[in-house]
Amino acid sequence: MKRTAATAAAVALCILGMVPSSAAARRPPVVLVVFDAFPSVTLLDAHGRIDGARFPTFARLAAGSTWFPYSTTTVDETGRAFRSLVTGRTQWHFAKPTYDEHPKNLFTALGRKYRIEAGEEATSLCPPRLCPGVQPQTGESIVRLLEGGRPERFASWLERVGPSRRPTFYFKHLMLPHPPWIYLPSGHVYWDGPSENVVTRDDWYSVPWLIQQKYQRELLQVGYADLLIGQLLDRLRANGMYDRSLIVVTADHGESFGHPGETRAVNRSNVGDIALTPLFVKLPFQRRGRVDRRHVRIIDIAPTIARIARVHLGWKVAGRSVFGPAARKIPHSSVLVGRGGQRIRLTPKSLRKRAAASLRLKLGLFGGPRGLFGIGPHRELQGTAVAAWPKAPNGGVRAELDSPGRFQSVQLGSTEPPVKVTGRLTGPGSEAPLDIAIAVNGTIEATAPAFGVSRSPNRLFSALIPEGALREGANTVQLFAIQSGPALSPIGGT
Repeated sequence: MKRTAATAAAVALCILGMVPSSAAARRPPVVLVVFDAFPSVTLLDAHGRIDGARFPTFARLAAGSTWFPYSTTTVDETGRAFRSLVTGRTQWHFAKPTYDEHPKNLFTALGRKYRIEAGEEATSLCPPRLCPGVQPQTGESIVRLLEGGRPERFASWLERVGPSRRPTFYFKHLMLPHPPWIYLPSGHVYWDGPSENVVTRDDWYSVPWLIQQKYQRELLQVGYADLLIGQLLDRLRANGMYDRSLIVVTADHGESFGHPGETRAVNRSNVGDIALTPLFVKLPFQRRGRVDRRHVRIIDIAPTIARIARVHLGWKVAGRSVFGPAARKIPHSSVLVGRGGQRIRLTPKSLRKRAAASLRLKLGLFGGPRGLFGIGPHRELQGTAVAAWPKAPNGGVRAELDSPGRFQSVQLGSTEPPVKVTGRLTGPGSEAPLDIAIAVNGTIEATAPAFGVSRSPNRLFSALIPEGALREGANTVQLFAIQSGPALSPIGGT
């Protein structure tokens, strides 16, 4: 039977708890994608909306779904977050995120009526009878999964998303934008230079330039997450599944950027960044986007899916469906439980205040005309010709550029473009504070402070340049010390 616009609207209204409809009796395909370490603020523009220029697919998703900008997680670690998500209860005590430990979960509930195509990464919550081949993970195996194969595993799961005679639950944990940060929005990868082998975890938490660069790399990797979600939405449309599917896109927890100190273990200073996570819910046959500014939680996702899929969970939950009468019971305040059991409560006013402060910090770093490549000192130099600035004499500082041969044989479209310019400084004056301009083919593409770390006697430099700055074949890379004026002093060795 051909579904009319009126029938589709009735289905959506029924799911929202407004009117009954026999048309809603059909169980929709359910698609649940969970990102990893993904704070909500990364998606926002200066107006607090989804940044459609930087993240076009998330903007497209928001335009046809219900976006909850004040969705929060209830825990700060992946295993606990996934247990909370699939059980509808906050799970902060340590326990392995496996089916044996948590047999009552969203997979087993949906498995009574649904076929399951799951792509778990850090967990094994789907029972083997429903997900043959599922393997428990260890800390070591998760590190290996993070270090390689994330795009390939997503592509393998995406191939299994297709029409089915039985209603199907498609689940994917995408370990993005979780570090290591190596992906550009194009999906191309870049690597740290050998000189950076001396940079420690503590350096990333304490050196101001590395703290800024870490945020830059996170946002670039969110751009790649945007690309992958686009592939999923395109596939659902191409095989005729998009309209009738329930699509939920969220994350396990956030992460704090732009500040010194711990980024994922919650404390009172970073709780807003870790608590706020993206949540988009596209109902079956929903065509128009909605922004719902109520507070909702990760533990509300399982009851929401169960309600729309018309499946009884079968155990007591703390979460409530975000649609329908039960939504009125969702607390206005947010409570995030740390790994040691400490509880931090955020009132709606406090949550919004923290969200606004995080957005201001992000815009201060990346809100200029150069966007994600606009961090660094002397931003007035960025994007300008070297020839436009006064020259100063060489002060004796020299640079040892990591793998300089990479820039002599560039292939445009390569999956590994040389966009990270790194190395160390030597010679007289190299120990003193110094700001550097990095020029590619005569244009200043980045500025960066040289920085010191405890494990190196030399100051290091590290900066990312846009892929579009490179040309086919040989490229000229020059480094300049930025003197007062500003004036450019050539650094020898490049």
